Amino acid sequence: MKITLIVFAIALMTVFFISSCSSGSGMNRIEKDIAYGPFTIRATATRSKQFNMNYGTMASQTNVAYTILHNGKLIAFPEALQSNTGLPYLWRVYSLPDATDPTLIAGSQSLYLVYLKEGAPVVESILEQHHDFASVQFLDSQNGQPGPYLEVYAKSNTDDLDQLDALVGGRYLLVSKHAVLDVQTRSIQRFNVNNSDVENYSFPSPDGALAFSPDRKNIVFRGAFQSWNTADEDLPDSERALVVYNFEQDSGYAVEFDETALRLLSVDEMDFPWFEKFFEWEKSAQGDRLRLRKLEKTPYWKGRFKVDYAYPYYTLHPVRATMLPVFLAFVEQQTGWTKADLIEDKFHEYTGRILTFASGALKFDVTMKEDEQILQFSKHIYAADNPEYTTFVKKIADAFDADLALGKHQEHFGEITSDTKKIRDAGKKKASTGKEKPSTGREKA
Repeated sequence: MKITLIVFAIALMTVFFISSCSSGSGMNRIEKDIAYGPFTIRATATRSKQFNMNYGTMASQTNVAYTILHNGKLIAFPEALQSNTGLPYLWRVYSLPDATDPTLIAGSQSLYLVYLKEGAPVVESILEQHHDFASVQFLDSQNGQPGPYLEVYAKSNTDDLDQLDALVGGRYLLVSKHAVLDVQTRSIQRFNVNNSDVENYSFPSPDGALAFSPDRKNIVFRGAFQSWNTADEDLPDSERALVVYNFEQDSGYAVEFDETALRLLSVDEMDFPWFEKFFEWEKSAQGDRLRLRKLEKTPYWKGRFKVDYAYPYYTLHPVRATMLPVFLAFVEQQTGWTKADLIEDKFHEYTGRILTFASGALKFDVTMKEDEQILQFSKHIYAADNPEYTTFVKKIADAFDADLALGKHQEHFGEITSDTKKIRDAGKKKASTGKEKPSTGREKA
């Protein structure tokens, strides 16, 4: 039986291979020309049927390849355009409207400038690489600060095939995280091409520039501490830092901070408003230098309200066990709930203590995970979706945040512990006891 199936599969693939190589075998070709200055950008979309081994069926696939012509002649690109993608052509072509004369950026994993010099086309490498997707990000397009981070992928549809994408709005373009292109002068500054860490912080983590210095020489990246090469006793309390890199001098430094003092719970919160609130540039003989702001007082803690897939929840972190009775009393005061509305109070070492309340047809959970210093108020995990849940949880979240903004309940917050320290401490406890240390969160609030 197995042999029969194998033979059938080989036969099917052979038939497909022959049919796909034959002319007019369901393969479509669309070609569009776009004029930009002295250049013609030709977009060629090829639709074909291919055998999908995962599903055992024929599937449609569209590939879009670009070529650039000058005076009707094809402009050749270096072999380094790509070496391991299996797609040996230009994935994307972008115009640079703010350049002094018609200029293009084109490539795949490696990106190149295309322009005319003394009437002849020039293809100049911006950055050649073969290990990652290329990317572009203006460093100064949003009031002098970085704009959106864009990765370069091959197109797989024919939408707007006759339109040329433009990179516009800034002067300094960060290319593939390791080069800065001055759009006006076409000068290129490559930096940290070996992707070295700075003071044991890898960067960018996540991708993209966070800020740009006033002197236009320093890029601020988010950095992550490399714990793999660090002994337990040398681990920092905070594994996040800002890496400031001078792309002209090809050197950088780290600006460390206390995540607890800055009330930073997630790298997602490290946006530009957060940066402006806690950091500032200082003028020096060597140029702009970044430092922490000196705040008059530490900001108050606050909760985080989110909705994921119709599941609303409000999180307080990092909190001590003493926050649970305080929060329960607050919710009871806001809702009028009593002990009669508490329909379940259970504990599990993995989920923590979960108190479930019923309010009419709605059910809510208050979850306390002491080991993770997390208290959460949410829709009951098994309750059916209902928009009333979001309204209700948001109302409690806003009300409790209003109290926190007045400085109330701050004594029930703890300190942020790095993930690496938590993992290593848990491993030590497990190794010393032979099992996970049980939580002490069974007591009733």
